[in-house]
Amino acid sequence: MRILFLIIFPLVSFTQDVEIGYWKDYLAYNQVTDLAIVNEKTYCIAQGGVFYYNNEDNSINRISKINGLSENQAEQIAFDKISNTILISYENCNIDLVQENEIINIPDVKRKEISGLKKINNVYFKNNLAYLSCSFGVVVLDLIKKEIKDTYKIGENGVYLEINQTTIIEEDIYVATNQGLYYSEANNQFLSDYTQWTKDTFFTDSTLINASFTNIGSFNNLLISIIEGQKDYLFIKNQTWEKLIDYGFERPQLNISANNIYITDSNSITIINSNLQENIITSFTDAYTCEEKRENEIWIADKTDGLLKYISGVETERYMVNSPISNKIYSLEFFSNKLFINHGGHMNFSVNMLNNDGASFYKNLTWKNLDFFDLNRARDIVAVASIGNADYYASWYNGISKMEDETHIIKYGYQNTGGVLDTTFYSNNRIQISDLVIDNNNNLWGLNSQVEKPLFVKKSDDSWFSFSMNQNIDGLYFDELLIDNSNYKWGVIHEGGLFVYNDNNTIENSSDDEYKILNTTLGNGNLPSTNIRTIEKDIDGEIWIGSDQGIAVIYSPELAFTGYNFDAQQILIQEGEYGQYLLSSEKINCIEIDGANRKWIGTENSGLFLLSEDGTEEVLHFTKENSPIFSNKIIDICINHENGEVFIGTDLGLMSYRSDATIGEIKQNKTFVFPNPVKENYRGNIAINKLVRDARVKITDINGNLVFETIANGGQANWDGMNYNNERVGTGVYLVFSTDENGYEKAVSKILFIK
Repeated sequence: MRILFLIIFPLVSFTQDVEIGYWKDYLAYNQVTDLAIVNEKTYCIAQGGVFYYNNEDNSINRISKINGLSENQAEQIAFDKISNTILISYENCNIDLVQENEIINIPDVKRKEISGLKKINNVYFKNNLAYLSCSFGVVVLDLIKKEIKDTYKIGENGVYLEINQTTIIEEDIYVATNQGLYYSEANNQFLSDYTQWTKDTFFTDSTLINASFTNIGSFNNLLISIIEGQKDYLFIKNQTWEKLIDYGFERPQLNISANNIYITDSNSITIINSNLQENIITSFTDAYTCEEKRENEIWIADKTDGLLKYISGVETERYMVNSPISNKIYSLEFFSNKLFINHGGHMNFSVNMLNNDGASFYKNLTWKNLDFFDLNRARDIVAVASIGNADYYASWYNGISKMEDETHIIKYGYQNTGGVLDTTFYSNNRIQISDLVIDNNNNLWGLNSQVEKPLFVKKSDDSWFSFSMNQNIDGLYFDELLIDNSNYKWGVIHEGGLFVYNDNNTIENSSDDEYKILNTTLGNGNLPSTNIRTIEKDIDGEIWIGSDQGIAVIYSPELAFTGYNFDAQQILIQEGEYGQYLLSSEKINCIEIDGANRKWIGTENSGLFLLSEDGTEEVLHFTKENSPIFSNKIIDICINHENGEVFIGTDLGLMSYRSDATIGEIKQNKTFVFPNPVKENYRGNIAINKLVRDARVKITDINGNLVFETIANGGQANWDGMNYNNERVGTGVYLVFSTDENGYEKAVSKILFIK
């Protein structure tokens, strides 16, 4: 059992700085599928994340792994009033109990070895116990002792059944299974013995005895259940089981209060009162469940419309969280103070995902989504590039859509580019764009798969050109593209190494062009593998390559067409008494360069690394086991170089980490200090931003006495508030001096320190 304190984070933006070393989540919170009313707060599950709406101050607050939860794939949430406990169960069957702002982790079910499906289907509370209906039986959790009390395996002849829901009525405990209803005495001490359970056979229609029952509960001392079939029907037991309602349901969820029975079914909620009279509300889009707060007031979890509040059958409030549309991430970009999530994509290049979510972007404190229709029928968005106020979205199916914020301008395809954006050889309508980049002349470059001329450019005058590399186009898939300091174009060929292309700065004249296809051969690339997964240019112009066998670097890309050797080199590091190549056992998914020229490395299975400028030292290594990071599978990384916020796209959603490095200024101007003033209860790092790159920074008191000295990480220096004696400095004003590479020193800021 693990106990953590819960820290609540309101929804904030990346323009609101968090402390260096702190985390922030950017999860999708609008597809609400479960909820629990806890006094004046309504807790919701949405795409694995948890948030609550506070009725007292109208705020929306997030809870995630960042501020104490054990996991990030929450599936169910329930509240027990007697013990004042919120129970959260996860996709992997981990369990968190939230009691008095403490989070107590109960990992027993998660750790239990089960053959076949392991899943928690439902939670039922009674007498300070939580009955977890699972795919393998009923797990009884003691909410006071915070431990597993018992496990009931139920079924005939030792064949254990999946339990969908549990309830207790008077002296009996009932369970709903996929093969009938079973019951026993609730105070029976031997319920873990399957022979102590009896199948309920009291049915008017005997063919239903072995039916699949999805829900069971009690209302006015009568049992209520739902039987699954082509249509799901609601039954009530009054000596024998009989239909309560003649019509059936598609996807019903049963909720019972002291006043009413509620059956939530996608676009309707059926309400049955104590006199068994029906009332139906039919104004929902995709309702999953509901809960009664007080008589005539219900809250609804709707996967499309978010959290809804209804009073007397009329919608009075609707709460949509400012968040991305989806946690699905294919790639990330950050430019012009705008964060983009491209939702993708394809499955290993050959099969389209047919994802219509498009892209989400965050600007001016607001998330916006551009879907299939907004982008003029463009799906599977994999990349974006911006020129001025225009954004170009690359589709792995439908070419390129040009947008200005939310306004569609044009979609580029075969017809309106003079055939430059060619269709794949096997289809006359599929255009597979893998990446887009902008050169220094505002020309838009990109890669198109399975065509004769895969490298293309749209010049700033809107003329289009494409270039061949004489490859067999069947299965010729491309991935990332970059432009180096020599204006050479480097691209990833899926399972085929790299290419480098030189147009000799004469785009219109292809006769002087040259290219090379790089592989593992010495003298022809010397790549660690032909399965290259990512490439990135660092501040010094070196090209860092991520493969399925670690990292390699092309230190002199400018030599590519000189005849001199420019082969990639792997970095040899010391591991104990032996040397080995850097991350050679890792599949590298992404590389990003921060303002200090350090390398952020995202891997397939081992989390996130931060390496020194030359890659020989490990600065940080974040995994889901040692940090709040959601998953060890890192999809993509991008950085806000203004404040050092590192955006981390995982297979479970987007989060960020505030690093200690920013891009250095060319000329020293006004700096930005955060926080300033430094208050007496602040113990984090103080960031001095917007310095020239790698500046030497001195901090003195008002009398000129030196208290701290350091070298900036790129454009940011960091001070912990301590002097040379490792003592916290006293109250007063402190001066910040910056010295550039030429030795010019300048007072750049003042910091007010309150001890």
